[in-house]
Amino acid sequence: MSGHRGRHPVLVAVACRMYALMIWFYPPTLRRDYRRELLLTFKNRVEDVLEASSVLAVVRFVTHLAVDWLRTLMLEREEPVTLSLLGLGSSDGAGAGCIDSSNVSVSLMLATLGVVLLIAGWYEWLSLSATIMSHHRLM
Repeated sequence: MSGHRGRHPVLVAVACRMYALMIWFYPPTLRRDYRRELLLTFKNRVEDVLEASSVLAVVRFVTHLAVDWLRTLMLEREEPVTLSLLGLGSSDGAGAGCIDSSNVSVSLMLATLGVVLLIAGWYEWLSLSATIMSHHRLM
């Protein structure tokens, strides 16, 4: 992920690292087969969006990213591994102590929404700070 072509190499690197973490929530086979392509496409798209210097473009991109990520998580599911706090196997059926995957999915969606809102707010704060600072430069 080195050799950023745009004006925001640090922001691109941070966004790519965050997206790499997001990819870890994808199913293992999808991650294994497409991780490199996903990261490269994401990096190129982030550079393009940041070069546009438009808050609206960033908001659209973050929204698209969040919706696509959640859709992929929901639609590209592999057969879930049944985990049990009591050590029950999957042959025991839905025994007591098994982790309810529906609660995990809702928690994951809420955590994702929090991250997306944090990134959007951070970007807005940076662009507002840059605008304010550009008006107060000493000559």
